[in-house]
Amino acid sequence: MLLYFRKDLQAVFRLVPYEDKALLGTLSKGTVIWTDMDRLTVADIEMAADLSRKMRQEQPNVAQLNHPRESLQRFDLLRKLFADGINDFRVYRPETLPDDIRFPVFLRDETGAAYETPRLLQNYRELDNALAGLPGMRFVRPMIAEFGSKPGSDGYYRKYSAYRIGGRSYAQHCFAKQEWFIKDPGRGIPKQHLDDHRAYVRENPHRLSLMPIFDKASITYGRIDYTVLDDRIQVFEINTNPTVLSYPPTPFDEYDSTPYASMHADALLALPHARDSSCPARIDETHSEILAGLRREYGKRRRKLIVKKGLRFVRNAVLGEKV
Repeated sequence: MLLYFRKDLQAVFRLVPYEDKALLGTLSKGTVIWTDMDRLTVADIEMAADLSRKMRQEQPNVAQLNHPRESLQRFDLLRKLFADGINDFRVYRPETLPDDIRFPVFLRDETGAAYETPRLLQNYRELDNALAGLPGMRFVRPMIAEFGSKPGSDGYYRKYSAYRIGGRSYAQHCFAKQEWFIKDPGRGIPKQHLDDHRAYVRENPHRLSLMPIFDKASITYGRIDYTVLDDRIQVFEINTNPTVLSYPPTPFDEYDSTPYASMHADALLALPHARDSSCPARIDETHSEILAGLRREYGKRRRKLIVKKGLRFVRNAVLGEKV
């Protein structure tokens, strides 16, 4: 976003690591977005919450999105959504399993992202065996989730994702796969699914139903991941530090990510005092150091992508000519 797609944000957007959170107390105006609370310790959350409270009292021109303690993390959110009749599936801690758990279930770490398809466990024996292996899985806060999805009439599962940024929302993607665990499908999306994705992004059809769910979670910045079963939204999570754009651009990209960047950037710029470029010097210095490191990292990543995609482009061109 900052380095390639919306460089104009560099004038007003600042990254502040939690270890330097005290610098936020020097702000005179702006909007602070609290993110990634699932990666903090309990002590870190309490310290951040204390700072948030102090800022609300002493810095009236500083708005805040999310709250270090009050914004619900994944486990508490899913418990609440089931209790409120929104979700039809439940989640549990390994030490508090009920007798009426509904199989299949799968293990999930409450923190971070999952990149490999979790195994669906069909009965207590399989669940007990999986729980016995927990020490080797390095989960921070393991939880057990009942399986709460099913394919549509065409045999494909679907995952929808939409963002909230303050009072605005926009739809980011609708992905479809025959496997239940859905990440970015990458290249080769069938035309029908690509058309569905584009229509979803264009229409943002569930926005009125999603905002109350964000409110229940006390989350005013984040991405909600969900599916729709029998015309009812079923929420998987709300990520407070979601990926906006995955890769830096190259000359060989097959799609233009600029519209997604603009939706996100324009929503950020609509936040209170967001266009005010004044900032304490210490925050500017900290941000500049972080951005310099990111510029080096993404520069390397971009060069690798250019080579990889360039070779693919040449290969496809040669094969196309032969055909």
